[in-house]
Formats: sequence, C-alpha cells, structure tokens
Amino acid sequence: MPKTVEYSPYLFNEIADFGVTKTVTNPNSGVNEPSFVKSFSLHVYPQKRTLDMQYRSLGTNYVNAITLVVRHNNRLNDQLRVKYKGEEYKILNISSDDSANYMTYDFLTLQNVKELGGNG
Repeated sequence: MPKTVEYSPYLFNEIADFGVTKTVTNPNSGVNEPSFVKSFSLHVYPQKRTLDMQYRSLGTNYVNAITLVVRHNNRLNDQLRVKYKGEEYKILNISSDDSANYMTYDFLTLQNVKELGGNG
C-alpha cells in the first residue's frame, strides 16, 4: 500500500475562498462587471516548490502557478475560482485523494487570473 502524505494541522493556517465569477451590475455606473462570489472557505497550506519542480515548469502553463494543499473535499472542481491573499486564481489541476484513508488531501494547482489575461 502506498504511503500517504501527512501534514500537521498547524500548517493549514491560511484561508482561501472558493466561488464563481458572476456578472454583477455596478450600482454607481449601471455597468455589468464580473465579480467573485464566494461559495465556501477552506483552510489551506501553500506548498513550496522544489528547484526541480521550478525547472520542469519552465515553458509550460505552470511556470507561475502555485500549489495549495487542502483536506479532501468533494465540493472542489475545476470550474471554481479561488480567492487567496487578495488575488483571484483559476484552478488548473486538482490532484484529489479520494481513498478510504482517514486523513487525505487534495493538491490544487492555481494560476492567477490576471496572468491568464483577465477572464482566464
């Protein structure tokens, strides 16, 4: 049986909001603008990249991506947006552990929406 990754609970000391982008009418101008609408929040652990991981990502969509680790959650999907440290991110990849183990984690690879050209 493969060894599962274990993280101490104190590492999950940051919070990320998960939601969708919806068009909302600006009350001041009457113009429709895209806006982040929060659905739920999760405690996250921002995983550091190794030097090897940084080199392998050069020339790919993952060059400026970040990885967040969360406790396994069935609500996560790649259609959601993530608001983390004041920035909005698109989920590029979800590495989900849906095994029967007690402590399982999902690894979310995120790309900043601004770097994707606005709406991503």
